[in-house]
Amino acid sequence: MAEVATMQRPDHLANLPNVANSNNLGGIRLQTHGQRGEEPMEIEDNPCPSGAMGILVGTQGSAPHREEENCSICLDNFTNKTALPKCSHEFCKECIEQQFKYKPSCPICGTVYGKIIGTQPPGHINIQRLSNGNLPGYEQFGIISVSYSFPNGVQGPEHPHPGTRFSGTSRTGYFPDCPEGVKVVRLLKVAFDRRLVFTVGRSRTTGADNVVTWNDIHHKTAFNGGPQNFGYPDPTYLGRVTEEIAAKGVTEADLDHTTLNIIH
Repeated sequence: MAEVATMQRPDHLANLPNVANSNNLGGIRLQTHGQRGEEPMEIEDNPCPSGAMGILVGTQGSAPHREEENCSICLDNFTNKTALPKCSHEFCKECIEQQFKYKPSCPICGTVYGKIIGTQPPGHINIQRLSNGNLPGYEQFGIISVSYSFPNGVQGPEHPHPGTRFSGTSRTGYFPDCPEGVKVVRLLKVAFDRRLVFTVGRSRTTGADNVVTWNDIHHKTAFNGGPQNFGYPDPTYLGRVTEEIAAKGVTEADLDHTTLNIIH
């Protein structure tokens, strides 16, 4: 086997920790290319390197392959070019190993290659079927409420200002008790368990900093009033929020072994 050249770290990666010299990112099979024009060499699966994350099925389809001129992470010539197996985007091996250590998704198209764990602080979720009422556009169905509560706390190393106190919050979202609505609630429960529904930072609504805030998964917090008032009717909402959850790496494949405990 030809000897692999050692890459000098780009400046923006100089302070990141080293990773194991492995051709396997969290158990993901990669293709490592030689010089331009040579056939790619497939790398066999190896045990996960220290700190790598496990595999989760991707949430987006494969993108058409396009020959990249430079690594889009370090913006320099490729060193030990590596192609991701689902989307075929190419990077320096060390650059993409560092990317996957912190977020296991393609930096170009967002295809997910691992289980993403977010920065949501400790909190509680309560799922309940309401005894009466319905939502505009879903008059034939009941209502499921999903309530979240987070106490005040101190930011950890994964948050914007470690050691600084943050303010907690309580929020409730409403979903129609129809098959698609129940599926969304189940997906939200998985996303909550992976710390993906909320984060700590600046509220886009109030501008307050160091608070628990939504993490780009939109909820309907009112029964009615339409999209402009965070309510119903909104016929495309369930499809949109399903896509938002999928962008966090949570799909129907994650529901096979999950149960939903709804309080009546």
